[in-house]
Parts: sequence; structure tokens; C-alpha cells
Amino acid sequence: MNPELPFIKGLDLNRGYYRDIVKPILEQHFPGLPYTAALIGYGSDVLGMDTAISMDHNWGPRMLIFVDDKGLIPEIDKCLGEHLPFQYKFYPTNFTDPRYDATQSMVSTDKKPVRHLIEICTLEDYLREKYALEKNVNLSHVEWLALADQQLLELTSGEVFHDGLDRLNSIREELAFYPEDICKLRLAVLWDYISNKEAFVGRCLALEDHAGIKINAGRLVNYLMKIFFYLERKYIPYSKWFGSAFRKLEISASAYPLVMDALNENNPAKIEERLNALYTLAVERHNAAAWLPPIDNKIRDYFNRPYSVIFAETIVKKIMESIKDPEIKSLDLGKQALDIILDR
Repeated sequence: MNPELPFIKGLDLNRGYYRDIVKPILEQHFPGLPYTAALIGYGSDVLGMDTAISMDHNWGPRMLIFVDDKGLIPEIDKCLGEHLPFQYKFYPTNFTDPRYDATQSMVSTDKKPVRHLIEICTLEDYLREKYALEKNVNLSHVEWLALADQQLLELTSGEVFHDGLDRLNSIREELAFYPEDICKLRLAVLWDYISNKEAFVGRCLALEDHAGIKINAGRLVNYLMKIFFYLERKYIPYSKWFGSAFRKLEISASAYPLVMDALNENNPAKIEERLNALYTLAVERHNAAAWLPPIDNKIRDYFNRPYSVIFAETIVKKIMESIKDPEIKSLDLGKQALDIILDR
């Protein structure tokens, strides 16, 4: 591959790859075949976070093709290998064999069949094997509880180029964001973790434990940033894309400077001030959301100690009381939403 090749966003590249190359091949060799073509699932390109460095593995001309007839999968795979061009917009359509870590990279070839990176499968097999989704419509609250933000982000990001099976778009619409009770539960989990740690910064300050101040402040900032995602009804990406995705939130213009101040501040006494500003902003945005119960929390001292807190446990109580599903309301918060508490 030419190292001077200019970078193209993966979604833009593959939208054209489908339209210009893959679609004509399928129409010619499988006329009338119902299928769905999309770029969803793993990858920075699916999230629109890809850069030139992303080109080193599992990036390039690629997509998923979903069909209902499993018997056609080997035939379609072989057909694409024989009829795909060697390049698209100067990017090789051929890829290396999977390496020890299952990754593949673009590599030029002049021999057929092309070892392409177009995955062909049934939609149901894909959802079951990749995301443990046995049922993909009309999910119950219990089924929603088994899903993680990153999984849902992968399924609802990217692009569907063609939905001839007439199922994937409706699935993505249903999974676009959590039902209100599930989102409230996840918000309560985040505020519950804050309630357990919000006095720690002040306590560490009293002990002149500067490392402890920084560690606990970073954790609190992390939880608060995640709360802002949910207040805008957005899924939270895993840690690699977390900060970049946060910058795309509407609240970012107000919250990001406070986040950076809290993380960069080296005066221990002022770190509490930065956190207090974030707490106050979070309460304001919470109260601007009509689907959430109003709260009147303000920064106060922690009982008779001079530690500034928002008394997050009262926020947790208000949110949990507003949940309608009694089964969800009765859950142990310490066992829920571990995907956003235990960062990966």
C-alpha cells in the first residue's frame, strides 16, 4: 500500500465502496437477492473516530452483508473474491490472513481471489454471536439490563447502506437509547458511586494526601462526565473514545473547561471548587430534563466537616423513586451498570 495515500474517513470510503463496487456485483450475480449492507460493530471508523493511524489494522474497504439464506453465504463470499477489483480509490481490497490477535491489514495483490474484508452472515447469527442478543425487538427491561453502552453504541453507530431485509434499521431505531427506567437506573448507579466518594477529596485534603486528592477527583470527574452523556441521552463509549466523544456533547462547551480545570489543578484546596462547579452544572442540566424528577441539591458541608459535597444520595433516592417498573426499582445498585463503573 502506498504510504503517501491520503486518509479518507472509513464511513465515507465504504459508502462509496458499497455504491460503486459491491452493489453492482451483487445485482449482477445475485439479481433480486434480499440483503442488507452496513458498516456497524467494531472499529474506530464505525464511530467516526478513525484517523490515518487507524489504517494499520481492520480498516479499509470493508462492510457486513446480511442475508437470510445461509446456504448462499459461501457462494457470495466466493463471488466477491473473484469479482472485486484489486483496489478501490487506491486502497487495496485485499487483506492479510488473520494474525494471532485476529486482526488483518490491507495488502496489495494482483491475484484472484481477493481476500476481502466483507463479512457475510445472517443478521440473527451476527446479533447473537457478537452481542448475545437472542431477541432484537421489543426488549424487556431485564433484557436491556444485560446490554452495555459500548455494545449499543456499536450497533447504533456507523451506517446502513442498504436494508433490503427491512430489519436492521428498525432494530437500530429501537436500540437508539435506553428506555427511561433503564437510563434512570444507570444515572442512579453513577450518582450512588459519587455519594460513596464525594467526601474523599476533602478528607484527603485534610490529611495532605495529594495523590489521594488527585485519584479521587479523577474518579468523580469520570462519573460526572458519564452523567452528562445520559442527560443528553447518549451512550458512553469505552475509555479510548470517552474524552473525544465528550467533546461532541452539547454540554461540552460549559463542562469541558471545568473538567480540565479539575484534572489540571495542582492547588489541592481549589480542586474541590472545580468539582463543586461540575456538580452544580450537573444539577442544572438534570433539572432541565423533563423526564427526570426535579432535585434541589446545592453544595454543602459534609455534616459537621468542612468538606464540600452535593449529597448525592438524595439524588439517588429521587431518581429511584421516579422509576415506574417495580422490578427495576428494587435492584441492588452496586450490581448494575458495571460496564460504566469498571472502565475498560
